[in-house]
Amino acid sequence: MQRILVIEDQDLMRLALIQELKDRLIGSVLLGAPTLEIAKTLMKSEDFNLILIDPGLPGVNPMSQVDRLWVIKQVVDASPSAIHVVITGLDSIAEANHCRRYGVAGYVSKTGLMSGLLAEVLQEISQNGFSIQIWDTEQLAVDFHYSGLTNREQEILDSMRRRKSGTKRKEVYEQISERIGVDPASIEKYYKQARAKLLRQGLSPDGT
Repeated sequence: MQRILVIEDQDLMRLALIQELKDRLIGSVLLGAPTLEIAKTLMKSEDFNLILIDPGLPGVNPMSQVDRLWVIKQVVDASPSAIHVVITGLDSIAEANHCRRYGVAGYVSKTGLMSGLLAEVLQEISQNGFSIQIWDTEQLAVDFHYSGLTNREQEILDSMRRRKSGTKRKEVYEQISERIGVDPASIEKYYKQARAKLLRQGLSPDGT
């Protein structure tokens, strides 16, 4: 059974990250820590497979890269066998490179963090050893969330909206299939099902 630790001081973000992982890593035990001190206590008594770290924790100057990297190194040193993913609202290539040298496997911007993206990051880590997701203003777009859709349907629509120009729907079905372990034909069925629900409500599934 996997044990996962989410170190994040913002309650809503911490709960959202835990929910996102819980829906995808079935059979896991997830713990949340709002401070570095609580995280250290947990790491002394528990062995974790995966740790998510927001370096801008209480008692740390979030604008100081020295302080932020100190937090990250403290966590990595206390849990050397875990996979570490930094999730931050103050992302930069320079910090990502420092994190990689510390042994961090993933570096993700909170900006643009949509449903399913964490699963993509973990998949890329398993395949390539490292994943970086940094967003710039040109990549940002309006988020569309629809009532009446299941989490899976919403995730598939989000993935369609994120696809690069020239990427066919079939390729996206295959990518999602590999990530969540459901065959591409079922992914296509969920996608069409989601679009049909929206069209029945008189809504256009924008950007998909």
